[in-house]
Amino acid sequence: MTIRKIGLTALLSFSLVQYSFAQPNDFWTEDVWKNPDRGFLFYGEKKPDEAKDPKEFETVEELKFEAQKRLNIAVMNPTESNLKAYLEINTLMLEKSSQFAQRWKETLWANPGFDHTVVHPNANFAQVALKDEAKSEKAEILKELSAHAGLVILVQSGCSFCSLMAPVIQKLQQETGIRALAISIKGDVTHEWTGAKPDNGIVKRLMTLSGSVPTVTPAIFLVDRKGEQAQLIASGALSLEDLKDRLVQVSGLARSTNSTIQTLPRL
Repeated sequence: MTIRKIGLTALLSFSLVQYSFAQPNDFWTEDVWKNPDRGFLFYGEKKPDEAKDPKEFETVEELKFEAQKRLNIAVMNPTESNLKAYLEINTLMLEKSSQFAQRWKETLWANPGFDHTVVHPNANFAQVALKDEAKSEKAEILKELSAHAGLVILVQSGCSFCSLMAPVIQKLQQETGIRALAISIKGDVTHEWTGAKPDNGIVKRLMTLSGSVPTVTPAIFLVDRKGEQAQLIASGALSLEDLKDRLVQVSGLARSTNSTIQTLPRL
């Protein structure tokens, strides 16, 4: 039995010696103590990839990933080489951003249909001119509106907002010619709203026509001269200009923004 074991051991040793001479010196035959890069547990491990030139990246995702990786390394180990590696890719990203911004502007110049500043210019003198034009247009619309519509305002005594809005409505009438009728739903308000009338069922009719139920006074309704249409446009206190803007908006007479800007005919 012992002789057989010795013979088998000798045979295996001889076979391994023969195999080692027959095979080239590679991962499976090299001395594990002489090669520090040898993989652990007989599995070869890839060597870390060499740093790729940032200019070779083909996608934004690759560039952002590499930049974040270099930044993380530089923060955790701020050596000169790590910082330079991050600055290299950061500089490239800034250059690409600058190139993109420049090409963006040039493309907008050549394609004004996509440029918001064409009809909404940033130049101060143009903005002033457009505001003056809009103000003049608003006055014309309100004057036209006064010819076929008026305001009915629900007020009540003890209402601080009603007191505040009385001079605003008076100013509106003076500037636009729009007539206003105040309806007192509770108490005497004639000292602030000259000519105010008591509710004779008009409040219910306004709510029916408009489909709105006011909860705060004063409640301002725009009503056509025939009394067939009504729309609640404001409740509580608001400025004269806000009230004008709402009237213009609901009038249906407003033109598109900067409508006087002329376009070239198709060539």
